[in-house]
Amino acid sequence: DYTEGRKLFEENLARQRELGNKRGIAFSLCNFVLMLLASQHDAAMVRPLLEESLALFREIGDKWGVASDFMLLGQLAFQQDDVITARSLAEESVRLCKEVGHGWDACQALTILAKVAETQHDQLTARTLYQESLDLARAVGDKVLIASGLEDLANAIAAQGEPVWATRLWGVAAALRDTIGAPMPPIKRAGYEAATAAVRIHLGEKAFAAAWTQGRMMTPEQALLARDHETTCQQSPAGAVAASLAKAPPYPAMLTAREVEVLRLVAQGLTDRQIAEQLIISPRTVNTHLTSIYNKLGVDTRAAATRFAVDHRLV
Repeated sequence: DYTEGRKLFEENLARQRELGNKRGIAFSLCNFVLMLLASQHDAAMVRPLLEESLALFREIGDKWGVASDFMLLGQLAFQQDDVITARSLAEESVRLCKEVGHGWDACQALTILAKVAETQHDQLTARTLYQESLDLARAVGDKVLIASGLEDLANAIAAQGEPVWATRLWGVAAALRDTIGAPMPPIKRAGYEAATAAVRIHLGEKAFAAAWTQGRMMTPEQALLARDHETTCQQSPAGAVAASLAKAPPYPAMLTAREVEVLRLVAQGLTDRQIAEQLIISPRTVNTHLTSIYNKLGVDTRAAATRFAVDHRLV
């Protein structure tokens, strides 16, 4: 419940301000931002909160806190399509995390670097970074991070032509989330849904369900080793899978997952600025997405785009 979570974070922040506890204020701001980014809300208020937190951590000489804020600033930059800044901040966060022995934020920063690699079509580097992040999450023992890491690695594995193994990893991640009561945060859903939908189309419902069920019955360790002979013989060459997934997009009119997110918000009546705040991107980026959407749908008005979304059950 992000609404209740926000209330608790705001109450704790107010309490730390009353106490004049600089470290407490800085960590409260940092944790508040983490929740806001995960829920994709209040983008306009995220940066000033982070800047205040970072200034306090620097003032008291807390490298751990600085590393956390660099990671969050990197995540914010990536969500605003500034991959150069995102990479720079994430790399500095990883460096500081290693210096102070802070595994949790290092996991998150490595994931940002993996996503940056994906935007540059460097799937091998992305997969290596996702694996490194997951290995660190397992060492830390954080089950939420482990579930998230399994999902990210599965997405990368699917993109490289191993859909059965990827589906098993998704299955074990889903089971782990159910066990610990940690649903997937909104920020991850669009990419996850697009990846699983594409693999479901490629494998067929029966094979997808079988691999998913197998994964749910495994431990994370077992699923990571489940690249066995049975899996291998069910795979297609990486190029064939990639081509198949490209030919069978999960959304109509060749819309991307991000374009569907934008279209859904358009259908809800949100303005460009409101959409930008919801998705933590710039209004200019929203306009770019809308231009692409209109071109793909062959329409030129929000009303027509909304009608398409309704007719194709995207909302």
